[in-house]
Parts: sequence; C-alpha cells; structure tokens
Amino acid sequence: MHMNSRIVAALALVCLVAAGCGSTDADSAEEPAAPAASSTSATTESTPAETPAEAPAEEGACEGRYSDYSEAAVAEECYTDTILFFHASWCPECRGFEEAIKSGDVPDGAQILKVDYDTATDLRKKHEVTIQSTFVRVDSSGEPVKLWSGYGEDKSVDAILENTQ
Repeated sequence: MHMNSRIVAALALVCLVAAGCGSTDADSAEEPAAPAASSTSATTESTPAETPAEAPAEEGACEGRYSDYSEAAVAEECYTDTILFFHASWCPECRGFEEAIKSGDVPDGAQILKVDYDTATDLRKKHEVTIQSTFVRVDSSGEPVKLWSGYGEDKSVDAILENTQ
C-alpha cells in the first residue's frame, strides 16, 4: 500500500510538470524543458509539441527565420547570423531569391531580414548597396560585416549564407 501511494505521488508530480509546461508561453517553456527531460514519461508526453523549442534553447539560438527588417530584429541576441536582403518587388532576381528563401530552410541562429530597396535609402547608403538582390551580413549593432551581390548567382539559402561569411 505504501508503494502504491509513492507511485501515485510520482505520477501526480509528472502530471503537474507536464501541465505546467503546456500552459506557459514559448519563452518560459524553454526554462522548464530541462527538468521535464529528467522524467521519462514527461519527455514522452511533451516531445512532439516542444521539440522545435527545445533545440534552440539548448544551443542558445533562435529558430531560423525570414522576416521584414527592423532594428529590433537585428539586435536580437539569439541570432548569430543576421543577413539583410535588399529586395525590390519589381526585381525578378529578388523574387527568385525570395522564393528560394521561403521554400528553403534558414538554419537555427540565422535570420534573413528583407529590406525594401526602394524606400530604405539611408540603409542602402550606410551599407553601400547599389543594386537590388544584395545581401549584407551585419553584426548585432547593425554594422556591416560582408556584402554580396546575388544578382545572377545561385538562388538558395546555402548560397546566401556561404557568400556572406
């Protein structure tokens, strides 16, 4: 009888941990991920929903993304690779790169931020961008590290990442 009450108590604890993980937002769900991993049944229950969030949290990197440019996005510390994509909607090369980015896989820790070539004139001047479909790797303060003009080049996420190293 004493053994059964211990099992019931252990199961109740596992349920509480699992319920606590399921009710938190993405930022705080990363913190309890480590304690839940120590319990086999909690890991089994939470693996499908939390697998994508756990991997970046363990590595300290955010999920790879393609999104619109903002100074706040550049400053996000969990991204080790930030690449500005100077894009114009009327540019066939840009549309080709955008299709490749959207259908490709931006790796965790990397972000490609779309900059409107026609309206972001100050940013173009700062980074010495003279043609659309140009990619600029920047550091977390927005300072340029490497510029690559992708015009006429291979349109893939890998090509963008390799040529902006």
